[in-house]
Amino acid sequence: MPDLSDTNVYLIFSFEGGLKLEGTINRIHAPLIIEEIIFRLPFEGKTGLMRNEMQIILGISKGNAKPTNDVKRGDIAYMPLGDALVIYLEDMRTYSKVNIIGKITSSDEQISSLKNVKRGSQVYITKKQ
Repeated sequence: MPDLSDTNVYLIFSFEGGLKLEGTINRIHAPLIIEEIIFRLPFEGKTGLMRNEMQIILGISKGNAKPTNDVKRGDIAYMPLGDALVIYLEDMRTYSKVNIIGKITSSDEQISSLKNVKRGSQVYITKKQ
């Protein structure tokens, strides 16, 4: 059984080209989704920026826990439709329902730098020590 004594999990997103972002995900938002993500760490994947959404394909095939269509800049969400972890670059209403699971804690300037990450670039996600 997972240790739920600390609900926050701190992550580092290292993008090809040198950009690094820090963020936190919280087990309370979607425990089964979060545990599956933690189990797969460290994780390497490909990125794709679409409609101010930085998508990272996960391959965990989970459903909705607490779905919403309303997201804020810097939110980290799991999108079941694309089976992807998504970082939002602006406040928006999403096309499909997503599960907000955390937040990027890096600066707004660093979040804006995601627009410079090339489609198909590698990202390495690790747990912050």
